[in-house]
Amino acid sequence: MTDRREEFLRVLLGHLGAVEDVAQIAPDANLRTLGLNSMRAVDLVMDLEDAFDFTFPDSAFTDEVFATADGIWAVVAAHLPDRVES
Repeated sequence: MTDRREEFLRVLLGHLGAVEDVAQIAPDANLRTLGLNSMRAVDLVMDLEDAFDFTFPDSAFTDEVFATADGIWAVVAAHLPDRVES
């Protein structure tokens, strides 16, 4: 796991009510069952934008993207300066 992926998971962890450690976030786990709701998702996006210095594209605000950690990470990684792979 890359340092940036680890940082992403730490940011995500702060918005999941049912998880206490990044090791508990499976890449394909349903984030709704882990506590991510629409209000937390908005806060998450703002924190990701701050942490990674990018603007989350409007087109990525979909249920599919926010369904899993991998979905959100794909958007973040695509906007990093060196385009990190998952």
